Amino acid sequence: MLYWSGEAAAHIQKRSARYPGAADIEPEWTEEVIDDPDALWFEPDPKSKSGLGIRVIGYSVSAGFVITVVAYRRRRVLWGATAYKASGAELRAYREGLT
Repeated sequence: MLYWSGEAAAHIQKRSARYPGAADIEPEWTEEVIDDPDALWFEPDPKSKSGLGIRVIGYSVSAGFVITVVAYRRRRVLWGATAYKASGAELRAYREGLT
């Protein structure tokens, strides 16, 4: 289970307002990402400044594309921080992980 605060959910749902051409992400899609049996989990996230982040790259059937989810654990609960349509190295890593 992945939880999103109201503010964090609104942040991913309105990505295209901040980044023209970006995909808006529905929080429900991120559940499919973490449930993807082929998802790539990076814990800790190598890009995390605090060292507490978790990065998951996986496929969302509802979205129809690969999504990167950045999250963190608080008291054993997984909380979403941000999510976006995977591209570049993250998308390649996911695709290579499937072969």
